[in-house]
Amino acid sequence: MSVNTSFANVVPVDKVPLPPPDAKVFPTACDYCIVGCGYKVYRWPVGQEGGPKAHENAFGVNYPTAILSGKWPTPNQHNIVFADGRPHHIIVIPDGDIRVVNKGGNHSIRGGNICQKVYSPDKPTADRLKTPLLRVRNTLQPISWDDALRITAEVGRHVIDAYGELAWGMKTYSYQFFENTYAITKLALVAVETPCWAHHDKPSAMADATGLEDIGIDSFGPSYEDYALAEVLLISGTDPYETKTVLFTEWIMKGKAKVIMVLPRKSTGVAYAERTGGLFLQIIP
Repeated sequence: MSVNTSFANVVPVDKVPLPPPDAKVFPTACDYCIVGCGYKVYRWPVGQEGGPKAHENAFGVNYPTAILSGKWPTPNQHNIVFADGRPHHIIVIPDGDIRVVNKGGNHSIRGGNICQKVYSPDKPTADRLKTPLLRVRNTLQPISWDDALRITAEVGRHVIDAYGELAWGMKTYSYQFFENTYAITKLALVAVETPCWAHHDKPSAMADATGLEDIGIDSFGPSYEDYALAEVLLISGTDPYETKTVLFTEWIMKGKAKVIMVLPRKSTGVAYAERTGGLFLQIIP
């Protein structure tokens, strides 16, 4: 009988260092869904640590403080990375001072783990690619970014010259930030002028809810406040508690709407709907 020993050397973490008052702070946002919850990144050199008094830490609060306040970092919100060639502590935590979207530091489980996907040589992210790779005789060889861009451009040029822009296509992510998507979108739609372009989860440049726009409904039209003010919410094919957690917990659950869930299975959102006077309409395959 084989025994799974993948967790045999895991040491439980029962302490997270606090950032000192002079820690560098960067505003950011969660990139896991379209809600766009606000976060802050705290970074400071290894070997330094803040204290529990308000004047001793970058959060400016006395400890202990409320756990879900955007001021109490968990082990999953701490990592060690390299910056300027030196190891640094890093904490990525919901912004406890925010007054919109994820008010007061609310967050999803996914958002609470953002820090763990930052590259660290001592974490699972250590296997992340650090350079482009080119397959040579069935073996991947590291190459420079200049070579990768030149090869990509020349292959693309050949395809367009030989077969036309319809033969050149691009699938691109859409849950990242505008600065990241602008250049590659402009390349496809302006420079190459190909219609073969789509977001990561669609076969073409189509709406998220096919047909709704044809009847005058913008699937991303409502503000978050609309979810709280609505009398009835019909949610079909998804459970925003699982996919857009803060939208559900911060706006739907704090509103007055009766929720109707149309899904093939019972989910956490369905349980909430049934408990609060809503309905579960099961899709039978």
